[in-house]
Amino acid sequence: MSRWTRWALLLSLAIGPILSVAGGVAGAAHGATLGGPFALTDARTGQTVTDTDLHGRWLLLYFGYTFCPDVCPTDLQKMILARGALGADSRALTPVFVTVDPARDTTPVMAAYVALFSPDLMGLTGSQAAIDRIVLEYRVYVARQALPGGGGGYLVNHSTFLYLVDPRGEVAEILPASLTAAALARRLRAKMGAPGQD
Repeated sequence: MSRWTRWALLLSLAIGPILSVAGGVAGAAHGATLGGPFALTDARTGQTVTDTDLHGRWLLLYFGYTFCPDVCPTDLQKMILARGALGADSRALTPVFVTVDPARDTTPVMAAYVALFSPDLMGLTGSQAAIDRIVLEYRVYVARQALPGGGGGYLVNHSTFLYLVDPRGEVAEILPASLTAAALARRLRAKMGAPGQD
């Protein structure tokens, strides 16, 4: 069994029960317990931010890490492009990047990283315990992989779903990162009730 096959199997076992609710990804949050309270550090301000602080706005959450060589920057760029395609309605949606590697993704590191994508991208980090909690709440698959040759270097394998959270703080939809920016924007408009920009 290849490494990628093992990851896919583990991910399906971890998140499969959620995605089976109400017929797949589009209905994954309907009737399932997903998300929950958290207290993390906003990298831009250095202040603690909680889930209740973010109530009243739509959120688009993505879990990854700044040392990610390719997937994370690609997905974050897609998030920002999709949000921009919402036009004036983009102000109602806050994109949020939550690290799964808090040991390396300190507040200064996260602040510099999210600034590369958009001044509106919120970067959240915190203690390992705080990150473990939100990862568990959102059923995110995370596994550290040591790099060959020793030296302590590592990558972090992780799931790449996007979580659309409504203004009440409830997960409204789980979206695959495989969507194009245009397709993601259409799904966001449909769920948020934003008018089309076509």
